[in-house]
Amino acid sequence: MLAVCAGLYVLNGFLIGWANAYDVITGITSPAVARPQWCAWPLSLAGWAAIPAIIGAAAGYVITEQIQAHHARELSDVLDELRRRTSGPAPSPGSGS
Repeated sequence: MLAVCAGLYVLNGFLIGWANAYDVITGITSPAVARPQWCAWPLSLAGWAAIPAIIGAAAGYVITEQIQAHHARELSDVLDELRRRTSGPAPSPGSGS
């Protein structure tokens, strides 16, 4: 899907100009005003549908990896770490307290 979007962007970059291709894929400019329209419409549809899907898939992957990393820790390790953090620093041997 990413390759198709990139291919459409490159094709439109050569045919309608790079700035116009960016404006069409982001929805700033209507593909109806671009010439030739036959290549701008698929780029517009890709920008409308595929780009949010690609970004959402990447975000979902990152979130899933973070959740899996936290689930990999043993509960006893997490509780031990919490106890160490809440008990405060241990007194140093030379402090005399």
